[in-house]
Amino acid sequence: MFSKVVGTSVPRADALEKVTGSALFIDDLRFPRTLIMKVMRAGVPAANIKSLSISKAQSMPGIHKVFTGKSLNLDKNHLFGTCIFDQPPLAIDKVRHAGEVIAVVIAETEKQALAAIKKIEVDLEELPFVLDPIIAARKESPLIHEKNGHYRHVPTFVPIPETNIFYKYQLKKGEYENVFKDAEVTVEDKFEYPLMNHAAIEPHGAIARWDHTGELHLWSSSQAPFVLREVLADYFKIKQMTKIHIHIPYLGGGFGGKSDYTIEPLVVLAARQVPGYHVKFVLTRKEVFIGSVLGRGMKGRMKIGAKADGTLTGIKATQYFSDGAYGDTGCNVVLAAGHNCVGPYFFPNCDLKSFGVYTNSTPVGAFRGYGHPEGQFMIERLLNKLALELNIDPNDLRMKNFLKPGDTNSLGQAITDHNGDIRKCFTQTVAKLDEISLPPEDEKYYYGRAVVGLIKSPVQTANASSNVFLKFNEDLTINISIGGVELGQGCLTVLAQIAADKLQKSVDDIRINYEINTQLTPYEWQTVASMTTMRVGNAIIAACDRAIMKFKKNAAEVWNCSLTDIVYDGTKVSYQDKTIDLKDLVLGYQYPDGHTVGNPILSTGSSVVRNVTFPDLETGQYQPYEWTYGSQGVDLKVNKNTGKITVLHFVTALDAGKIINPRLAEGQVTGGVMQGIGQALKEKIIYDESGIMTTTNLRRYAIPRLSDMPRKYSCIFVETPQPDGPYGARPIAEHPALGPPSAILNAIQRATGVSFRSIPVTQEWMLQALKEGGI
Repeated sequence: MFSKVVGTSVPRADALEKVTGSALFIDDLRFPRTLIMKVMRAGVPAANIKSLSISKAQSMPGIHKVFTGKSLNLDKNHLFGTCIFDQPPLAIDKVRHAGEVIAVVIAETEKQALAAIKKIEVDLEELPFVLDPIIAARKESPLIHEKNGHYRHVPTFVPIPETNIFYKYQLKKGEYENVFKDAEVTVEDKFEYPLMNHAAIEPHGAIARWDHTGELHLWSSSQAPFVLREVLADYFKIKQMTKIHIHIPYLGGGFGGKSDYTIEPLVVLAARQVPGYHVKFVLTRKEVFIGSVLGRGMKGRMKIGAKADGTLTGIKATQYFSDGAYGDTGCNVVLAAGHNCVGPYFFPNCDLKSFGVYTNSTPVGAFRGYGHPEGQFMIERLLNKLALELNIDPNDLRMKNFLKPGDTNSLGQAITDHNGDIRKCFTQTVAKLDEISLPPEDEKYYYGRAVVGLIKSPVQTANASSNVFLKFNEDLTINISIGGVELGQGCLTVLAQIAADKLQKSVDDIRINYEINTQLTPYEWQTVASMTTMRVGNAIIAACDRAIMKFKKNAAEVWNCSLTDIVYDGTKVSYQDKTIDLKDLVLGYQYPDGHTVGNPILSTGSSVVRNVTFPDLETGQYQPYEWTYGSQGVDLKVNKNTGKITVLHFVTALDAGKIINPRLAEGQVTGGVMQGIGQALKEKIIYDESGIMTTTNLRRYAIPRLSDMPRKYSCIFVETPQPDGPYGARPIAEHPALGPPSAILNAIQRATGVSFRSIPVTQEWMLQALKEGGI
């Protein structure tokens, strides 16, 4: 008897492989004729390369190839990208950040490669550098890219030539030139969200080989194999994508840090120097910090206006993003941050600017939340300031101004009932916290409570699609091939549940193939934007519907009847009083004399985002995809003597539509909250006065530990169905990381009276602020 599994906590499909160590990640892969690649990095944030001598290194034992940009005759036009083509695979004549590669060694062993690097002689002429995005945006700052404004770029990303601003986004709504004309009170402040590292458990890695027919094979720890294929085809002038094989094994976490290309173009360039060999490059933990991509990095100012009763009337915000030495991987974060900084609130008038700025630091790319946490940190902190100014309860202020059906958001989109119920999320968060009374201040501790709202849209290209191949086997088990990457989020399990319910089969009969090979796997834009369940789930439903229809077509040829009269139930098809087992139809129906009618059951399914547009160059308005609302709240205590901040209870309520697998969804929430707590209280990339990063390992760059976990977690799901989501589901993965920083800082202020405008609020900083009586 078939039993529905959507909405139940089916165990993870990949659990056994991962707990036994049999799951293969990039560094587990072994191939014959494999060479090891190591790199020399600049070690200074800005410099002209006067000379690089590699002859001594090339003569070392076991060395197959040593090269630099100049030795390969690369010029300033050897650049890759997707939106802004501004990055070479390694520095050619100019260094733009300290972690930039200036030379590559390919050797038989790691030890030989590292020894050869020490023999490379380098002469660098150091240049002035700039790390602060606001300073870098000034016209008098050192110019990091002289060609800014002349690089190839897509039309919607407009740079400001002869500056370090590679992208300016402005969103205008209503009376944008006079946003505070109806305001009776205004509040404003400056904020900072620092640079951070994703700290995925698995470092970036890649293995590349060019065979003697000119075909490229690349194994990579990437969330975006098809974007990677596009980038490599463009850079290496490969005219036929059939000559590119991108393979993706399991990923040990990504959080967006593996959705952007990082080391792959350089590894492929290295492999081209030794055709027939596999060239393997896996970053050390330090290299992950200095030589891949970082996240966040915003300095901004926000001002909001309101009526005396708390009704919001206008908002003006400016955000500067420290996007590092190259801008392509950061430009869409700038876009998302610009229009999402209003949070889930209705403002009739908006003037919102965000700037992507070149700085002499590690490039910035996607990070869980993708531009949403930065701006929503500002609005949630500023709403508390407004509540104090008006002497209004901050929860009442939020409830009064949440978006509701009939309102328009910052982009001018009309809000409807199916967008979700943020008021229900918020009231349930408040109610859950109220179940346990917050203790009064005592001799040792201050206690604080705060609740914030959140909203997230998936940021994706306007034609993003997911596609699947489905095959019924002779025993009625099903293989489904997808292009989405399993990086720990549980997509193999959730997608199997969707297929099982649609096909009326046991989830144990469904195998979602995790191995990705762009030659064989259907196209998937990227595994980003929390869209895998929604977009791939819809593609699977489409493929299942086609497979069911093919069973019916096979049976209709036997019975000579209409398809609409045939009933499918997962084990057989029926017509009036006749039945045929699916096993007798799966390869076509074979009569006793041997002749066969019908066809084997193979199908495809696709899901393409609809009605998504590019930003208007004048107003900045455009149509993204659907939204997920939520609310988060915290109870905490602050030790008066030590400054230690302890999270007592953290509540998350999300309206994510139908929850396909509650246990996995709760795991996503728990992980996201911990990431947000880490950002609020611990995590920050630090550069010293010479422009060198000092937080290059997990001792100096503090991430949350088990001891930092809240004493109590609460997770609430409000399930307003998404009309075009699989079984009504909508995105959920990134959202839990959005609210913790603002909720925690608001609670600290309620507890101690100390108002912080930047994170992380470390124990040391908290103690200092308590001693000084404010901040």
